[in-house]
Amino acid sequence: MNKSEEIQSIIAQRQPLAKKLADIETGLSSLYAAIQRLEQERDRQLQHWVGDDATQSKLQKLNFASFQQNIIEHLASLGRLQKRFSRKTLNIGVIGRMRQGKSTLLQSLTGLKNKVIPARPGKPCTAARSTICHKPENLTTAEIQFHDRDSFLQEIIIPYYKKLGLTPIPSSFEAFSHSALPSLPTGAYQTDINIYNRLKDDYHTHAQTYQEYLGRGSLTTQDESQISKYVASQYSQNDQLIINHECLAVKQVKISCTFPFDEIGAIALVDVPGLGDFRLGDESLVIEALGQEVDFILFIRKPSNDGAAFEQSDTQLYDLANKALNDLPSRSMFVLNADGKGENQESCRSMKRDIDLGAVEIPVLDCVIADCSSPEEANKKVLQVVLNNLRSNVTQLDRKYAEQKIADLQASLIELKQQLQLLQVALPDIDDHEMFSRYQNVFDGFWTTITNEMTELQNELIQIRDLPDKNLENQIQKVLDDCRNNKEMPSSTDVETLGNQLGALGAAYIQLLIVLRTNLSRKFLDIEQGLTESIEKIKDKASDVLVDKCGLGGLAEPRGARFLAEVSSQIPDQYAELKKGFEILSEFNLSYRGLIQHRIRLQLDPLTPNKAPVLKQGANAEDAVAQLTELYHGTLYECENALTGFLSEPSQASFAIVEEFSDRVLRATNAKKEWRLFLYKKKRHIWKDFEILENQVNAIKDWSNLLTSVAVQVEQLEESLKQL
Repeated sequence: MNKSEEIQSIIAQRQPLAKKLADIETGLSSLYAAIQRLEQERDRQLQHWVGDDATQSKLQKLNFASFQQNIIEHLASLGRLQKRFSRKTLNIGVIGRMRQGKSTLLQSLTGLKNKVIPARPGKPCTAARSTICHKPENLTTAEIQFHDRDSFLQEIIIPYYKKLGLTPIPSSFEAFSHSALPSLPTGAYQTDINIYNRLKDDYHTHAQTYQEYLGRGSLTTQDESQISKYVASQYSQNDQLIINHECLAVKQVKISCTFPFDEIGAIALVDVPGLGDFRLGDESLVIEALGQEVDFILFIRKPSNDGAAFEQSDTQLYDLANKALNDLPSRSMFVLNADGKGENQESCRSMKRDIDLGAVEIPVLDCVIADCSSPEEANKKVLQVVLNNLRSNVTQLDRKYAEQKIADLQASLIELKQQLQLLQVALPDIDDHEMFSRYQNVFDGFWTTITNEMTELQNELIQIRDLPDKNLENQIQKVLDDCRNNKEMPSSTDVETLGNQLGALGAAYIQLLIVLRTNLSRKFLDIEQGLTESIEKIKDKASDVLVDKCGLGGLAEPRGARFLAEVSSQIPDQYAELKKGFEILSEFNLSYRGLIQHRIRLQLDPLTPNKAPVLKQGANAEDAVAQLTELYHGTLYECENALTGFLSEPSQASFAIVEEFSDRVLRATNAKKEWRLFLYKKKRHIWKDFEILENQVNAIKDWSNLLTSVAVQVEQLEESLKQL
């Protein structure tokens, strides 16, 4: 197996692990969402425990932010790892401060020239991160990805404002480009002034020029002469950005070409913008690139001709890389860039000794001296050494790093499970059994009340059972007064006229008897109103006992008979005694037709033609009127006497129906049991405390179910981690 095949084998071995890591990322993201839901549920729970200071305090002390932050950190770490393992290439990162020969080395390794990877004297040239892939027999092709307006604002512009303390921070790219740039605070250091000038002279001054590229997405070109304007910045002698303002909008560039050396396999070189100038965001670019795009790092340093030593900036750059890439001592090499004329060889050897002997704390796999401008030396002394190391070590390093991250995640999940157990006891232990126990006490009080109050009502009614009902008595008197005062008796002229029409005075007399009887009968129908009022009154009394004394008003909004009917409709059929009692009471009625009418009709016989006295012989119209008047008053008198015996009927009926209701709902064999079961289902509507308590019980169940859901997700994640 040659080098190229070995590298391809390494890449292939990574793919299954990348897939499993992607699945774990998905599970971890779901867990993060579940923790967010748990925090939202905690906020909702606070509403159910108003007045319970102990529970409220426990809930308020729950710190979900630490859970969420922990998951975010693992997601970021696993995300970088997953992206690294998903790549189709092994990547070598090349980083160094400006003017150290980084671009020169990349030219030597890739065969690309200045028009693609500029390496010019003066200000730093590289503008955006570039990834250069080796693709045999491939024309040089570049894919340029641009920032959108939001990513440009967040990743490029806002860091300047925060670093320099400029306010207000722009809320959009338009706010930045169309408004005057805020002034630097008084007394700013020269470094801040230089950074401010970069923001002003590059990004703000040329905003109208490069903004057309923001949000364009990406473009692909095979014209090498066009690539460099997106890769590198070009400055004039007075440090002004010229010509290619579009490079400012570039997020990253991917270039594919044929490297000039055989059997190097599927590798890529990652070129990160030079550090040390006054462009902000470079460190974040380095961290991002190293974390997910780099397998090995080349640190580039070009010592001066007249002697050189490592500086603080060198160790700072190493520390920066160490934040992002695991096992950096086993994944990095220091390249000391030797001048092609050999003028800095002694400086290179001196600095190499410092690394080899540990005089400077920059632990790397190797430190080599190479002329980066020489393709042969760049290949032999740098690239081949790196490839040999990758072939022998990278799989082991990958596995070790993955195991470390998985172990960290497993430890976090164990801690999370422990915290979930603590969350289970954040709420009081209220269950259905305790709910029913509390209900039993309340029901016992209710039962005592309803039996006492209904007995009191019966005692009240039995005292007046044989007394005339005032409603009926008043209504009868009203009807009798109407009969006397509005008897509609015909005049003698009316009788004479009607006799002429019928051909005989006797025929008119008979006809007028019928009219008087009909009118009188109709007036007595109004007695129905008195009976109805009496019965409605007793239903109101029963309803008042149930609502006001027994506290059942929450069962229905109407009162009186409508309350009884509404409750009756709510009682299930299996509670037969209870339902029957309410039906009997709510549907009970006394009617004139059923109770009194037939007796009144008997008293109307004197006004019936075949039963009434005949008109006297030789009588005239005045005589007929007199006889009709006498018969009417006599009949009315008999009706009044007949009604006297019915005045106590409503009182007796009221007592009887209330007693029947009490027998059904209080004294029947299963009555108490039926009340207990029926009211248990209605308790939240009747007693406010049970509405609160029931809401709390449901809230506890919701809390427990959500915790269980989170615990299940944790267990599923743990199982997935075991299978890696």
